Amino acid sequence: MSTQIFLYNGRIYTGDITRPWVSALLIEDQYISAIGESHEFSPSISRDNISIDLEGLTVLPGLCDSHLHLSDWAKKIIQLNLSRSKTYEDVLQKIMDYNKGQEWIMGWGWNANEWGEYVVPSASDLRFLPEQTKAIFFNKDYHTAWVSYPVFDLMDTRLLLDNIKKGRVLLDEKGKPSGILKEDAMNELLTPIIRNTESPVFSDPEKVFKELYKAGITTVHSIEDYENFIKYQELYQNPSKRGPRFRSYIYWDDHDQLEKMIMKSGGQGAWFEFLGVKIFLDGSLGSRSAAMRFDYIDKTAESYLKYDSKELESILDKSRRHHWDMMIHAIGDAALEQFFNAAAHIKGNYRLEHVQFIPDDLLNRTLWENLTICINPSHLPGDIALAEKIWGKENCRYAYNYRDLWNTGANVIIGSDAPVEDINPWKAVHAALYRQPYHEDKSWYPEQSLTIDECIDALTVNPSKSVRKENLAGKLLPGMVADMIVLSDDPFESEDLQSIETYLTIIDGRIVYSVL
Repeated sequence: MSTQIFLYNGRIYTGDITRPWVSALLIEDQYISAIGESHEFSPSISRDNISIDLEGLTVLPGLCDSHLHLSDWAKKIIQLNLSRSKTYEDVLQKIMDYNKGQEWIMGWGWNANEWGEYVVPSASDLRFLPEQTKAIFFNKDYHTAWVSYPVFDLMDTRLLLDNIKKGRVLLDEKGKPSGILKEDAMNELLTPIIRNTESPVFSDPEKVFKELYKAGITTVHSIEDYENFIKYQELYQNPSKRGPRFRSYIYWDDHDQLEKMIMKSGGQGAWFEFLGVKIFLDGSLGSRSAAMRFDYIDKTAESYLKYDSKELESILDKSRRHHWDMMIHAIGDAALEQFFNAAAHIKGNYRLEHVQFIPDDLLNRTLWENLTICINPSHLPGDIALAEKIWGKENCRYAYNYRDLWNTGANVIIGSDAPVEDINPWKAVHAALYRQPYHEDKSWYPEQSLTIDECIDALTVNPSKSVRKENLAGKLLPGMVADMIVLSDDPFESEDLQSIETYLTIIDGRIVYSVL
């Protein structure tokens, strides 16, 4: 006998334009078998089913976080949180308080752009730590790392000298490494040191996944290294340990291992899937290294473009030959222009990440309708002041221009970029709708706002389109998988989106979280 769950007396948003709202829905096993009005189901419901009176609560298709780093986000549970520090002195004090003489201290979230005075952290300021203690602290956007002197002793000397020469390892006034590593230096110098630091998601998956369920997240697009991808593959082979539907992009640095495994994008099933490879074209706004076509106003900032044109074309061509879809990090307009020029010659399945600055000439390029674009609105409230400071207020009319982007016809999806930002999807929706700096009510370029309907699509059906599964998930229709959430408030009507809570999460016809 099939397992039935009957939801009734609710406001159920189907996502179907011809019948967007119903009051009841029947799940049989892992699929939705019927939708309609509550009174239409009475005779057909099994006595053994689970019946839930929604009492007017709103139901949505399960949400997809289309850009997060799940393994790194889970590590936040066990690492030192520096994100709430408002001064450099406060950061140092928190490290002092955390120090218990341990061999390693790992932390995250410091943001020099939010301190009253912009200060570049220094390893010399960590001398209060015991000599044996090695410390690594990632900044908010994970494009810069601050390390203690003992960490340098573990680095490959040849690679260290090479990154010093390229300006990715900063030097102090005496010509000694200052403790700051940027962009590629982090991957080349730190990754080999900390690669074996296992994420809690593998030791305690239930605890980690519960936090996603509480946020209403039923599917993730996670960026991982190859080793962690294999660990997830092993984890998901056990149905009792599965979390949200897991789809993953793997960093380009691990492409040699993908070649050996003869892996191709897509086709692995409804629960677990390799989507493609991720490359970075430039840096970030927070680390003042996004690649721009104009000079930064602030002299502490410098454009960083990772590849030259021939190198990028070679990567795109190799990915095409191996049937890998491409996730491409492009924040500045110089990076975006470089992508468009290369993609004009080499066809492929491309999605762009962040895309935070789009002038008119790039909006008029012809490739948009063939692209998926993942935006991260949660960045916007905290980035406004910095963008105006280092890009200039006049230039910012092209920054975070979500309305212009939506109007290109691209398939727009939303991701949190966790652990850089909170996984709460309603914070992202609030930012996309209202475009307000923190603690202010005035909208920043309000004409670039999205609507609530568009945001819901960007969290539900559009991510399914991006992976060619729009007939399987993203809407609440008969024959589609039973992934859905029950909310405390109706987001289509709510005036306080950021306070919306998840009361019930169902994945594959199974209740995985409930406070009803």
